[in-house]
Amino acid sequence: MVSKVLVCALTIIAAVSCKPVCVIEGNLTGMEGDGWIYMVDAWDDSIVIDSTRYQDGVFRFEVDAAEPTMVMLTCNELPDPRLHRFFNDAGTLSLTGSVEVARKAQVSGTPLNDALNDVVRQMDEYYAESSMVKRQDRGMELFTEALNGNSGNALSLNLIEMSVLGMHPYVLLQYMEHLEPYLADKAHAKQLKEYLERLLPVSPAIEGCDVKPFYIDMEYPDVNGSMVKLSDIVNNPKNKCVYIDFWATWCGPCRMYMESLAETYKKYNDKGFEVYTVSCDTNTEAWRKLVTEQDFGWIDVIGGMSMPEWKSYVVKGVPTSILIDCSTGLIVGREIYGDMLDEKLEEIL
Repeated sequence: MVSKVLVCALTIIAAVSCKPVCVIEGNLTGMEGDGWIYMVDAWDDSIVIDSTRYQDGVFRFEVDAAEPTMVMLTCNELPDPRLHRFFNDAGTLSLTGSVEVARKAQVSGTPLNDALNDVVRQMDEYYAESSMVKRQDRGMELFTEALNGNSGNALSLNLIEMSVLGMHPYVLLQYMEHLEPYLADKAHAKQLKEYLERLLPVSPAIEGCDVKPFYIDMEYPDVNGSMVKLSDIVNNPKNKCVYIDFWATWCGPCRMYMESLAETYKKYNDKGFEVYTVSCDTNTEAWRKLVTEQDFGWIDVIGGMSMPEWKSYVVKGVPTSILIDCSTGLIVGREIYGDMLDEKLEEIL
């Protein structure tokens, strides 16, 4: 009887000892005195997972890593309470240096964090030496390789979010179908899936997907106050494709890109390329003054911040671009700029 109890006890101990644990050891400057640090689930409405006290920046967490997620350390005693984001998977992570360094650090020491660091490192190396088209292609290759190698785990959810602007929503939705149930049930995963589903009808067609991405019409005033309908531009016999550019005068990247777009416009306008820029400015006079001074020759209209196309075209920010094939009315490009746009126009025109 005693031996059976002993065996049972040893079995329980062994099971507990094999339980995956994530240890976080911190030693940060800029956190004098003592207080509390919290670990929250960054993917589930910031639910608190654990808390621990720090003394002059020194602290230690030891948490269950059976269901890794993206977590954030927070400290309410700091002006900016956010400290660091990482995966709480099995292993030991070390945070050292100043509070500001900790916020930007790429910590290593666990499989998921190391794998993410490797993807980011490869992207940084390639982006430093390649053209926009090559960067886009290689970036998607790297993300695809990483997604295929981490199917369904927490890293895959992070990679899906990072790939939203480069990979087709249909492809990303396929990867989301393989998420582990506890991840698929998180608020962040549900929001991301809903966003991708809304994005699908306004993204270029892709093999395997039955959704036909027809453009959505709109009508707004130009600099003279005349209403200009997008469908009139698309249906104009001389136009073969129309490029919608959502932008704003206060958006630095938007204004910088206008110069590049102007070169593309000069190169392809005679071949059937037209541009329809839609400003989300609320200051109509500032917009009118700028577009009059620039006078790029294309069609400028203003819709303001409340235009429904922000929602229908799933515009999360500016600049956002949409390319329409006039012969079919289908969206054939999204978020394409510079060399990528020129390459697509060579294909169409």
